[in-house]
Formats: sequence, C-alpha cells, structure tokens
Amino acid sequence: MRRRLIRHHADPLGHLVGALSGARPRFRDGVFLYVADRGLSRWVLSRRGYAAITLGHVVIAGREPSAALLRHERRHVEQYERLGLSFLPLYLLLYRRHGYAGHPLELDAAGRLALFGEAESPARAGVPSNG
Repeated sequence: MRRRLIRHHADPLGHLVGALSGARPRFRDGVFLYVADRGLSRWVLSRRGYAAITLGHVVIAGREPSAALLRHERRHVEQYERLGLSFLPLYLLLYRRHGYAGHPLELDAAGRLALFGEAESPARAGVPSNG
C-alpha cells in the first residue's frame, strides 16, 4: 500500500480524530498511526476502554501499540477494504447485537474466527490460548 493520505471513506474521520488529539501521523506497517493519550483520542478510547481504534487506514492509539495490537488493527483495515461503506454501520449493528467480546469482526481481527479467509492461530495472532 502506498502512502496516500486518503484511501478509504473513513480515512478523513481518522485523520480528524488524530489531529484533534494533538498527535502527528506516522506511516507504520501500511497504516497511518496517531499515538496520543489526550484530546479527542483519549475521550474516544477511554469511553469504552479501548487500546486503539481503526478508521479506514488510520489507527489511533492511546500509547505505542504492541506488535499484536497493531496486527489486530491492521486486520480491521483489511475488513474496511473488503466491506467498504458498509463497515461502520455493520460494525455498530454487530456491536449492538453481540457486544465487544462476541463481535464477529473483533473475533476475526483476533484470529479466532475466519470471516475473510483463514483465521490465524491464537499463538500467531499473539492471543494466549486457553488450553
């Protein structure tokens, strides 16, 4: 993926949230990354207890993301690319029905459910196994 500021309809929203958080974007692993624990990102992330949020090709994190967290958020980027305009309303609908823990797009991003091809094993996804 090349470094284009806008590649998805949700990218401007992600850049806006990042900018209103006082952070400057960095291009890392194919996404624009804003790291800030203040401003709008703090409000958005702390409201639900999230470590990061992805809007199109933009990841906003409260602190420097681990490799496992960035891998999870990159999977959401892939979901945005596949689902297009339907991603945000679909995400919200599924969140309302399943909550976060049972959310199919979150399970897919964690490598525990294969919505779009083969899911990663929990070990490869950086998720501890329960066995």
